[in-house]
Amino acid sequence: MNYDDFVVGYTGSFTRPVTEHDNTLFAELSGDYNPVHFDDDLARCLGYEGRISNGFVQESRIAAALVETFGSPRTLVVALEKNTRFVRPVYMGDVISATVEVIGRVEAMRALKIKAQCVNQNGDVVVSTRMTIKILPVLPR
Repeated sequence: MNYDDFVVGYTGSFTRPVTEHDNTLFAELSGDYNPVHFDDDLARCLGYEGRISNGFVQESRIAAALVETFGSPRTLVVALEKNTRFVRPVYMGDVISATVEVIGRVEAMRALKIKAQCVNQNGDVVVSTRMTIKILPVLPR
């Protein structure tokens, strides 16, 4: 599939639970060892129910939904810009569903405007994003 195949209203999704392993791997990858992601007592003192997952772990669910929805063996997805809001905390064990939807097309750039969000198992929006992406062909090597 390519740019011309994706019309306004086209949607896709990706669902996966947030695990302790995700949290630890993200910290190792990013160097972000903020104690609110690892210390239940501290997180509770700050008003949370317990330690919270890093918001960028949820953004990775959106990235997966983009690749699953718009990518193929012959194409790849490149984000050009995004604006993300972290709306609610996500806790270990929450099941996060990321959805992506084409809300506009930029014909001059052959780019797609995307609305994306992550919701937890209760249907609460936890992350909300607007972005512009391009679908590029994979060139032979």
